[in-house]
Amino acid sequence: MKTSSKEKALWLLEQLVPGTGVNNLGLGLQVGGRLRPDALRAALAIVVGRFEVLRTVYRATGADLVKEVLPAGEFAVDIEPLELSGGSLEDDLTAFTDRPFRLDGQPLVRVGLAAHPDGDVLCVAVHHLVFDMVSVALFLQAFIPVYDAIAAGRPVPAQAVAPAPALAEPEPRPADLAYWRETLEGFRPEGLDLWCGTPRGRQPELAGASAERALSVEAQQAAAQLQRTLRAPLGAVMLAAYAALLASHGAGPDLVIGSPVNVRGAHTAAIGYHVNTVPIRIRVDLGEGFRALARQARDAFLGAMAHAETPVDELTGELPGIGTSWQTQLFRHLFNFLPEAPAVDLSVDGMAARVLPVENPHSKFDLELVGSPSRAEVVFRYSETLARADVEAMLERFDALLVAAAQDPDRPLADTAGWSEADRLAVAGPAGTAGPAGHPPVPEAFRAWARRSPDAPAVTDGGRTVSYRQVDEAAAAVRTLLAGAGVRAGDTVAVAVPRAEAAAAVLGVWRAGAVCLPLDPGHDPSWLTRQLTHARVKAVLTGTGVRLPADGDLPPVLPLADAPAPGAAAQDEPDQAGGAVGAACVIHTYGDAGEPVATVFGHAGLGDAVGHFTAELGTGPGTGVPALAAPATVGALLDVFLALASGGCSVVVPDAARTDAVVLRDALGPHRATVAVVPPGTPARVLADLADLDGRPPVLTVLAGDGELSAGTAGRLLAAGCRLHRGHHTPGTLGWALSGPVDGPVDGRVDDPDEPPRGRPVAGTRAFVTAPDGRELPVGLRGELRLAGTGPALADPDDPAFPTDPRYGRHHRTGELARRRPDGTLEWLGRPDRRVATGDGEVDLDRLRATVLGLPGVTAAAAVAVPGPDGGHAVVAFAETPATADPDGPDAPGVPVPVVRLAALPRTPDGRPDPEALLALARKALDQGPGPREEEADDPLVRDLVGIFSQLLPVEATAGTHFFDTGGHSLLAAVLAQKVEELTGTSLELGDVFKHPTPTALAALLRG
Repeated sequence: MKTSSKEKALWLLEQLVPGTGVNNLGLGLQVGGRLRPDALRAALAIVVGRFEVLRTVYRATGADLVKEVLPAGEFAVDIEPLELSGGSLEDDLTAFTDRPFRLDGQPLVRVGLAAHPDGDVLCVAVHHLVFDMVSVALFLQAFIPVYDAIAAGRPVPAQAVAPAPALAEPEPRPADLAYWRETLEGFRPEGLDLWCGTPRGRQPELAGASAERALSVEAQQAAAQLQRTLRAPLGAVMLAAYAALLASHGAGPDLVIGSPVNVRGAHTAAIGYHVNTVPIRIRVDLGEGFRALARQARDAFLGAMAHAETPVDELTGELPGIGTSWQTQLFRHLFNFLPEAPAVDLSVDGMAARVLPVENPHSKFDLELVGSPSRAEVVFRYSETLARADVEAMLERFDALLVAAAQDPDRPLADTAGWSEADRLAVAGPAGTAGPAGHPPVPEAFRAWARRSPDAPAVTDGGRTVSYRQVDEAAAAVRTLLAGAGVRAGDTVAVAVPRAEAAAAVLGVWRAGAVCLPLDPGHDPSWLTRQLTHARVKAVLTGTGVRLPADGDLPPVLPLADAPAPGAAAQDEPDQAGGAVGAACVIHTYGDAGEPVATVFGHAGLGDAVGHFTAELGTGPGTGVPALAAPATVGALLDVFLALASGGCSVVVPDAARTDAVVLRDALGPHRATVAVVPPGTPARVLADLADLDGRPPVLTVLAGDGELSAGTAGRLLAAGCRLHRGHHTPGTLGWALSGPVDGPVDGRVDDPDEPPRGRPVAGTRAFVTAPDGRELPVGLRGELRLAGTGPALADPDDPAFPTDPRYGRHHRTGELARRRPDGTLEWLGRPDRRVATGDGEVDLDRLRATVLGLPGVTAAAAVAVPGPDGGHAVVAFAETPATADPDGPDAPGVPVPVVRLAALPRTPDGRPDPEALLALARKALDQGPGPREEEADDPLVRDLVGIFSQLLPVEATAGTHFFDTGGHSLLAAVLAQKVEELTGTSLELGDVFKHPTPTALAALLRG
C-alpha cells in the first residue's frame, strides 16, 4: 500500500536516530483500584480490532516503506508487565513508551500494566505513524465504555464495536499547492539557527526536555490588553511575541514557524495520524513595533489555516533549498497553541481514574511553544542542543516582551525584544569589567618602586643584575639624549636595543613625552626601513651590538652609549607633557601589500593592563617574570613592566628559551621566576616541560592564551601544581582582552576540547556582545565581541573597526564570536572564518593549531584550510620541528588532519607565519598525497562505493566526495544504505551515512 509524504518523513527521522522511540506517543491511566486482566485483554482486542488504522503495520525495505492492514482476527496486542522503579510514575511511563517499535510488520501498539499502591497503572504506547495527540482522548473515549461493559457483564454497545475504517486524507488541491508555492517562494532555511546553545550539526541530536513558566500577572494583563488594542485573537498575539522572541535570538528575520493543525474535518472521531504542521511565514522587522508584527502574524496564521489540509511535505524537494535532510527542514520552531479542552471526570468500572502525562524525551524541533487560551502558563519544549538555562531565560524574556508591547505597541521591537530585567541587571552589574580602571601609568608606577626600593633587582641578564636605581638613572639619561636630539612630546622614537636594555630605553622615551616604536633588530633590513619611514620616526635609539640598515634617508641614530650620565637633579626633573597620557607605543604588523600597519596603544590602557595582571597573577616584590615575548610586540612591553610596575624583576632569556625547557631552565638559573606569560605563537608546553625537569621547581603561575594552550598541556601544568590562567588576545587591543583562572583540569574538562574558554574583561575594558545589526545581546547569545574602555587601541575616528556606541562610546569591533554567561564571564568562541567545514565535520583552525603546538618537539604551528570545488575544505596542519623536519617523522596523536613537519615555518618580515606561503605548501602537500583517483584505483571497495555515489548524485563522484554537500539528502541516503547492503551484505543505519559521508569513510566503517 502506498505511503504518504508525511509517513515517509516520520520514518526517515526515525532512521536518523535508531534505537529510540522518537516517534512514539504514550497514554497513561491510573485507576483507584484493580483492573481485571481478562476484561482488559478483551476490551483492547475489540478497540484495536475495530480501528483499521491501529491494525496497520509497516515494513521497511531499503529505501521503501510499505504498509499493510492486518485482519482483525490476525491482530493481537499482548499486555506486558509495566516495570515501576518506585520513583516518578511519569518517568516509568516515559521509559516504557520510548522503547522503539520495529518496522517489520509487527503491531505498532504496546500495552503495559502494573500494580501500584494507589491503584493500577495502564500505559498504551503507539507509534506516531498510526496515532497523534488528538487520538489519545479518542482512544480513551472508545476504550472505557467497552471495558466497563465487559467488566460488568453487560453487552458491549453496538457503536463501540462498529468498524472504523482508516480516514483517507484528500489528495492535495492545486489551489493549496499554488498558495504554498507563492507563500514560501524565496525562503531559505539557513537563517533559522538560534544564537544560543550548540549549533546544529549534520547528525540530529533529538534529546528533548520541557521548561514552563507561569506568566506574570502583568504579562497576562498585557496579553488581554493587546487583544483589545490590536483587535487580534490571543493566538495571533502569542504567535507575534514568539516570532519576535525567535528573531531577537537569531532565527530570522525571514522566519517560518510550524503550527500543528487537526485535519480530521467532519471526521472528528477518527483515530490516526491526522495532523498537518503548516508553515507560517513571518518577516520580522525589529525596527517596527509589535502592532505591525501582530497584524502580519494574524494574516499569516489565517492564511495557513485556510490551506491546512495540504501537507507541505508534498512540496519537499520542489522548493529551492528545502529538502528532506536534517539541515534543510522548512521549519525548526513550532507554535502549538492548543484549543480549549473541557474538564472531564474519568471513571473506569466505577473507579476514579486520572490521565498520567507521558513525556516524550525527544524534540524534533529546536524550540516549541505550547500554550492554550485558558492556561496562564507557557511551556517551551526544546532540543537539548539548547541549555535549560537558555530556555528559562527565553521564557522570562517572552513574559517581558508582552509587557513592553502592551505599554507601547509601536515602540521598535529592537528596544524590547529579547531582554528581561534579569538580563539588564547582569549586563549592567559589576561583572561587566574584571577590575576598576584608573591604574597609574607605567612610568609613574615604576618610579614609585624606584623611590621605595632603589636597590632591588629590576632586570637580570645571565650573571648581570641591574637595580631599580640604575634603570631609573639610565632612563633619565635617555631622556636627556633625546632632548639634545630635538625630540619633543608627541614625536615617535624607534627603539632597537637588546632585551636587557629595553626597560631603560622605553622609559626614557616616555619621560621625553614621545611615543615608542619597538623594533626587532633581527628582522629583515628592508622591513625595518619601511617601519621607520612609515612612522615618521624622529630618532632611533640603538643598543649594544645593534646595527641598522645604512640609508641616508633614515632618521638620526642615537646609540645608548652616547647618553650622558645624569646626576640626581636630572632624575628628579618632571616628565615631559604627554608622558603619562595619550599614546604610549606604536606596533607594526605586516600588511597584505607589504606595508606596515600601525596600531597605537595609550598609556591609560597599558597601565590598566599591567595593573590588572599584577593583581590577577600576583606579581610583586621578589617576583621574577621571564621575558618570553618576541621584540617589537606589545607582549614584550607587558613582560617587562608586569615586573617593573609591581616591584618585581624582569628576567632576560634567549630566544631559544621560548621553545626549549632546558634552555629556559639554564637562563633562569638562580632567579626566582614565579610568574610567566606565554606570548602568542609560543608553546605553553615548554613550561610544562620545565616543570618535569629534575631539580627545577615549576613556574608557579602561568598565563597562556587559548591559541597556545592545548588541553593536554593545561592538564600537565595543573598536575604540576601551577596556578593556571587562560587569556584571550585579539588584534586591536593591548594583547589581552579577557582572562580568568582555570580551576581543576581545565575546569574539569581536560578531555573536552570543544568546551569554550572563558574569562572576564581586563581592567578598564568593557566587553559586550552584539548582533550583526549592532544590537547588544543578553546572556547566553552568540554574537560579535566588542571592547570599549582603555584596552582597545587608539584609532582614527573614521576607522570602521572602532565605531561609537551610544552606551559604551568608542569601541573595537573584534570580528570574533563570544557570549556572556550568567555569572558575568564571557566565553570566547573564535573567529567565524577560522571554523571551516570539512568532509569529516567542522574544524576550528585555532584549536587545531593549539593541539599541534602542544606536541613534543614542536616550536611553532599553523593550520590552513584549502578550499575545495564542492564548497568544503581540506585542512592541513604545520609543525615547526627543527629536530625532526621530516614529513614522515613521528605521528601526531590526537590530530585529525595531515601534519606537515618543517624545519621552520615560512614567515612574513614581521615574524608571523606567512599565510600565503603556508597555503601554497598545503596545496602541494595535498597534491602529493594519495589523491581520490589513486585511492580508488588501489581500493576495490572504495571504487565500488564511488560508483554508487555517482549513480545517486548529480556529480562525478570521487573517493572524497561528501554525499550531503553534493546533492544527497535523507531519502537518497536510505537508497545508498540499501545499495551498500546489496553490495557488501552489511546493513547500515541511516545515521552511519551521516557520520561517514564519503566513499573512503564508508569503506573504513565497513571494514571496521
